[in-house]
Amino acid sequence: MSSISIAQKPESGFQETGASLSTIMPITVLVVDDHALVRAAINDVLTSQLEIKCVAMARNYLEAEEETVRLHPDIIWLDMDITHSPNDGIVETGRLRKLSPGSRIIALADVEDENEAFAAIMTGAQGYRSKQDVDPSEVMLLIRMICSGETALRPALMTQVMHRLRTAAMPLWGSKNIPGERVLLRHGECSGVEQLTIREREVLQFISRGYRDRDIAKGLHISEKTVQKHVQNVLGKLGVRSRTEAAYLIHQQEIL
Repeated sequence: MSSISIAQKPESGFQETGASLSTIMPITVLVVDDHALVRAAINDVLTSQLEIKCVAMARNYLEAEEETVRLHPDIIWLDMDITHSPNDGIVETGRLRKLSPGSRIIALADVEDENEAFAAIMTGAQGYRSKQDVDPSEVMLLIRMICSGETALRPALMTQVMHRLRTAAMPLWGSKNIPGERVLLRHGECSGVEQLTIREREVLQFISRGYRDRDIAKGLHISEKTVQKHVQNVLGKLGVRSRTEAAYLIHQQEIL
């Protein structure tokens, strides 16, 4: 086999974090990068973490597809700029998403680009970051964010992407809502909306505007842990895996 499993951890591994989630199940990670030093550095970080059950490596997109089919990893750490590849990073994001719909993808670019970030998110990635902006101490933070249902984007880029989502949805959304007006979700075509509680609908309103957990907590006068629980419930009931997907879905189907 052209790519290899690097490490495995016990099934019972849990780790509590004070930032964005309380406990998470052991995670399988596939690292896709054509630079051996980068793969080794990420491997060193991941194999030291109790949350990580297995780490696999791929040097190119062909190996990435083989390992994705074999492992169906929880997280795919995807280099968007692998040289001498027949596919670009956006196309490969879509291919990996089809091969393993349950995997969550974080796209890593040599240079951050708003258009590429938007395309990556819309193709199925749950995160997009510039390699230049990610140091080893942030690797697990990004993975934890994605595992908790957050979209891993720089705040400024998140704002730009959310604006484009709203713009794309505007023809369906119409002009009946005043920007900033607090309106509870009505029953719409989106499967799962009718299952949301009143509080979950309020949380979804904040999600659609790009608010982070701490801001939602302040707005609703509840704890961040309670917000995180509501966010997970919302994503599960809507059948989506990230806040960005939830925001796009509710705008696209005109349920705000």
